[in-house]
Amino acid sequence: MIARVLSAVLAAGLLAVGMSTSANAQEKLRVGWCSKTYNVSLAPIAVATKKGWFKAGNVDFDMFTFAGSTDCMRTLATGDLTIAMLSPEPLGIVSLQGVKAKVFFEAYRRNIFGLAVAADSDIKSYNDLKGQTVGVLSMGSVGVVIARSVAAAAGLNPNTDMRIVVTGEPAQTATLMRRGEVKALSQFDTYYTLVERAGVKLRRLDDPAIARFPSNSWVAMDDVLQKRRADIVNFSKAYAMGTAYAIAHPREAIKMVYEVYPQTKPSNMDLEDAVTYDMPILQDRIDTWHLDNPATDKWGSVDVPAFQTYMDWLQQWGLLPGKVDAASITTNALIDDINAFDRKAIETP
Repeated sequence: MIARVLSAVLAAGLLAVGMSTSANAQEKLRVGWCSKTYNVSLAPIAVATKKGWFKAGNVDFDMFTFAGSTDCMRTLATGDLTIAMLSPEPLGIVSLQGVKAKVFFEAYRRNIFGLAVAADSDIKSYNDLKGQTVGVLSMGSVGVVIARSVAAAAGLNPNTDMRIVVTGEPAQTATLMRRGEVKALSQFDTYYTLVERAGVKLRRLDDPAIARFPSNSWVAMDDVLQKRRADIVNFSKAYAMGTAYAIAHPREAIKMVYEVYPQTKPSNMDLEDAVTYDMPILQDRIDTWHLDNPATDKWGSVDVPAFQTYMDWLQQWGLLPGKVDAASITTNALIDDINAFDRKAIETP
């Protein structure tokens, strides 16, 4: 049932897959950012912009925001995006519908998603979600997939034993939780930090199984990877350099985010106070960027076994209607070219 619903959400946008892709015909890359808002998670892009690394690679691009990864995947598949930073679930779904796309750069090396409740909540495990209302960022977000899958794994009926609702922005989410209208959240790390800023202390329902699953990565259609290979490599190289710099120099990276995306700077704060205020958000993201899970010395290197484990888990709990071969939706073919830069030079002050 769940798999059919998610497949239907994607299906409407896949009718045009056979058409020529408009993205390939354009010089600019059309980049999908699968979140409705910008924040300091954009540090790698902001740093690469300020440092001139995109320009050095002759890369020009436009960024587009989306409500979630499902919308991103649908738009990517119809050819209206060149690449997108999305989570693996919709990629697995469309692969079973014959859509040929691949993860070519694993950006977040830890799962950013998972459920959270108020710190003083009586909910201690997934079994306690029965009869509860769970808040998500949008019905096209990965939070919906995670909430339903953990409910199924706990022996609940994800369609009848809980209610999933959209809670909106962090301040609104915090208000709904204080009122008791929402008892749990299925969102992601930086969002939880923002909810806590709005006054609701949270407790994660940690699950070792979920923690090891892959998360957001850069994805492109197979034909686009071939036709725009050089552009995609150069974009990804600049992104990797920006990531390395942001980890080594987080405060400077946040300042660059404010310069490139002025709307991200907290209002009514001077620069240094704003940077300090946003450091927890960037640290959430840095924790997912480190090259130690599993250990690798190459930015973007795709952990294919982890993707396979996740695809199998999604199938087990009814989120995928069939077996997905992770090797068919991932590639490390670009990684050596992407890493052709001096990392020490980037990290040294």
